[in-house]
This record gives sequence, structure tokens and C-alpha cells, in this order.
Amino acid sequence: MLRKIFPFLLLMSTLAAPIGVCAQAVPEHRYVPNFELYGGYSYVFRTYNPTTFAASTSGMNGWDASFKVPIFGAFLGVKGDVSGFYRNDSPNFNPKAYFFLLGPQVSVHLGKSTLFAHGMVGSAHLTSSALPNLRSDNTLAVAVGAGLDAGLSRFLAWRITGDYYNTHYTATDRNFSEITNSNGRISTGPVLRF
Repeated sequence: MLRKIFPFLLLMSTLAAPIGVCAQAVPEHRYVPNFELYGGYSYVFRTYNPTTFAASTSGMNGWDASFKVPIFGAFLGVKGDVSGFYRNDSPNFNPKAYFFLLGPQVSVHLGKSTLFAHGMVGSAHLTSSALPNLRSDNTLAVAVGAGLDAGLSRFLAWRITGDYYNTHYTATDRNFSEITNSNGRISTGPVLRF
């Protein structure tokens, strides 16, 4: 009986050996995450001031959180993004802006790190105390951006990302409308990958 099973076991071991060697040879940095949960610091700034024809550096501090779910493996996913920004210069000027966005994210994995680009559409809300001639409003918001998740371990990375925001708030003055509707955003913080 053993003589009949031995050739079969030898054949199966010979066929299984390359698979076992390949499984041992795959290093940890080849792990490609599918789901991503991010939360961190964010800064929104005006990208263009039409009255001076120059870039502006004033902005608002805030937070940003997102969750990505895969559609076609780790390459393409759907990303939901929520963020809030606050400015407290004076009692008469303390705007608060909130964004709720959803859209596709394309990712390229390089070892433990990931390069990504996304485009999202959703809603934005600005409080009534933002500008004297701008009322509290909910409006369409669009964000396009890219970033890098620098891998720290298999399940943890540090994100650096930049976005261009465009909203459609209505203002009585065209210059105020341009300033409040064109913004840039930079964000950084930890990413949990699983």
C-alpha cells in the first residue's frame, strides 16, 4: 500500500514545492491593502484672489476623514470624504465650512507606499457669519487631488495629500464669489489599511 501512495506523494510534493517557495519569498512590503481609513489635520487656503491677481496664503484650519472601499481590487475604489474648517479672526468673522464628498480613487502601490489620485463630488456648507454679503448656504462642491501614503508598516501609513476645491456659493459681489469658491487643501495624518 505504501509503495502505491509513495509515488503519488512524491509527485504532489514536487508540484507543491515551487508554490511553497514563492509564498515564503513574498516579503511583507508586497502586501496590497484594499480598505483605507484616514483621519488627520487639514488646511484650506484660497488659491487665487481676482482683485490682486495673486495667490493668497490666508486660510482655515480643520480636520479631514475618509474611507476607501475597493471596487476592482486595490487599484480602483470609492472614497467618501468628510471635512470641517474653522476660522476665528474676530467675533464678526468666524466662518465654518463643512464638506461631504464621494468619488473614485485610483491607486498605484509601490512597496509599502501608495500613490493615489481622486475626484469627488458632493455638498458643502458655509455658516452665515462667513462674509457680510454671503448668506449661510449649502451648495455643490467638487474636489480633485492626489497624494502619497508613505507606508510605515503593513497596516499603517502616513498620508500627505493636496486637493483643489471648487464650490458654488452665491455672493452679491463677484470678487467675493471667486474668493470663497476657489480653494486649495492640504492634509496630513495616519491611515489604517486593512
